[in-house]
This record gives sequence, structure tokens and C-alpha cells, in this order.
Amino acid sequence: MEQEADGTITFLGPVGRKSGNRENQINAVLTMYEWEHPGESFSSSTGFRLPDGSLRSPDAAYVSQEKLDTIPEEEQDKYLRVVPDFVVEIRSRTDTLKDLETKMRDTWIANGVRLAWLVDVDEDKLWIYRADHSVELVTPLDRVVSGEDVLPGFTFDLKLLA
Repeated sequence: MEQEADGTITFLGPVGRKSGNRENQINAVLTMYEWEHPGESFSSSTGFRLPDGSLRSPDAAYVSQEKLDTIPEEEQDKYLRVVPDFVVEIRSRTDTLKDLETKMRDTWIANGVRLAWLVDVDEDKLWIYRADHSVELVTPLDRVVSGEDVLPGFTFDLKLLA
């Protein structure tokens, strides 16, 4: 489930084999990054309450230790009231590209995410959204991309999503 800033609730069903595995690949690499860097990675089961009032659950996310340290003890098991530094959304067959592009730009980046990836494996494309509102298209998905200055040292081989 996700909630728009206006309170509208959208129910999201479970994903299929391919989408689930793709989420898992990214989360596995993010988890390994977490082992050596301060911060935490999160799966699509984690809800983030954003400054605009929306509740979102990206397919993968990373939050810096600095932000995690601001969460009061009594809120540790609630939806996170922090903006992830990095998010990934993977297009599944039931997602429209237009809706996902809007979500990346008007929700994630507008609320303060510093780096966001929108992956469309079927179309062989990755869009990289940055805090400065620039968008870069990477195609085909045959290369390694980085976490840039947001996740120094983080790299992901897009061929893992094939």
C-alpha cells in the first residue's frame, strides 16, 4: 500500500517472479554496501512517511546513518519519517511508465531524495534522477552504474537484472 499526499490510498499487489528477483538483486548489493558503510538499506516492505505527507515504499532504498540517528526510539518500529538518500523503482508489467516517472520526479526527488533509479528491464532502460532535477537515460542495461557522491563506492552491474 502507498498513500498519496492528498490521502488517496493505492493498494499494490505482490510482484511476479522476475520483478521480485530484480528487487532482490538490487537489495542484496545494497545490503553488502551497508556492511562496510554507515547507513541502512531497506526493501519494498518498508514505508517512508515523506514531508509532503505521502507514504511510499520503494523497491529498494538506502538511508544514511546521519538521518537514522535522528529517529527517536519510540519511532523505530513505525514508518520511517526520513527521506531516503537513494531509491530504486523497478517497473513491473502492471506499472505505467508515466506514473513511475511522475513518482520519481514529483514524489521522490521533490521530497529530497538525492539519487533515484527507475529501471525498465523490458525496455532495456534506466533513468537516473538526481537532486538537481537532471535525468540521465542509460541504455542498454549492459554496464555498471554507481551510487555517485550519494553512495560513494557503491556500484551495480545492470546485467544482474536481465
